[in-house]
Amino acid sequence: MINLPFKRQLDDLIIYGQLNAEHINALAATGIKTLIFNRPAAEEPNQPLTSELQKKAEALGMKWIHQPVASGQVTQEQGVEFGRLYAAAEKPVVAFCRSGARCGCLWALSQRQQQSGNELVNKMKQAGFDMPDFFKRLLAE
Repeated sequence: MINLPFKRQLDDLIIYGQLNAEHINALAATGIKTLIFNRPAAEEPNQPLTSELQKKAEALGMKWIHQPVASGQVTQEQGVEFGRLYAAAEKPVVAFCRSGARCGCLWALSQRQQQSGNELVNKMKQAGFDMPDFFKRLLAE
């Protein structure tokens, strides 16, 4: 059994921390159809090569979407784009980044028109996210 990092679930979106090729094999075996990667390539020297992860996912028949977002700098526009990408993606979908936090932020921002700030904060807390500054942003918008 492969240990997948930091799994969280928000509605029907599954979020993980940084994945490697072995993790992608395991996810493909469970029927995941699309991967959304929200980390810039080479953000850290030791992270897996984005091109290698993409090759692995596509070789397994998965759709690969790369939406690089700088850590701690998630914008409303990026959230809207994430929502568009997610809506068009074949389900089930996994989004991942270093820890899963920016994927959670992107998801929440993509849901601002459908759910209240309180609902989004509660869902994020239930999923294990602890981001008081981001929660304030959701509640203020």
